[in-house]
Amino acid sequence: MSLNARAVLTAGALVAALGAADARELDPNLKQYVIVTCSEDAYRLCPQSLGSEHDAVACMKTKRAQLNHACRVAYDKVARILSQ
Repeated sequence: MSLNARAVLTAGALVAALGAADARELDPNLKQYVIVTCSEDAYRLCPQSLGSEHDAVACMKTKRAQLNHACRVAYDKVARILSQ
């Protein structure tokens, strides 16, 4: 699997990790937005973890403060929606 495909899976897994089964209730456009805005951060912050969705999600959660602004906004929006 290419690194780009892994980064997309990682960003998608980030959405799922925020709310487990509830993530499927999110608007598909929001899911796509998170994937688009967070893939670069997955490469930049967690390249060693791209082989495992679990590891990549854990890595990105610990590095939330370092996420680019758009990714952090998307991450926070998903977290708010899923915490309701």
